[in-house]
Amino acid sequence: MKGKIKYINPRGEYTNASGKFNKYQVTFDDGREYQFLAKGDFKKSVGDLVEYKVTNEEYKTAKLEYNPQPTANNNKDQLIIRQSMVKAAVDFNRGNPQADIHTVIADAQILINFVNN
Repeated sequence: MKGKIKYINPRGEYTNASGKFNKYQVTFDDGREYQFLAKGDFKKSVGDLVEYKVTNEEYKTAKLEYNPQPTANNNKDQLIIRQSMVKAAVDFNRGNPQADIHTVIADAQILINFVNN
């Protein structure tokens, strides 16, 4: 299924044999609501168009589907861009005592998005 995210509401935590997860209630622009699990923060934002699979209709649970559509030429270019932007993010955050790997990756993603748009 595909849907555009309208709301994302944190709903506490859930622990099972696979580990500890954060629960999120996601409402789509068509009115459907499903609960998603995530390690850490929910990886998508309000306004994003996502693909998801309903895992249990009775309990209204679903999971995000990741179906990248790589092309042969684009893969190598994207790899170079990603590597370069991670290096740039590391250099940018050097000397910032509060920067951790999550900060560096978030900054790298901002740069990757900038280069690709």
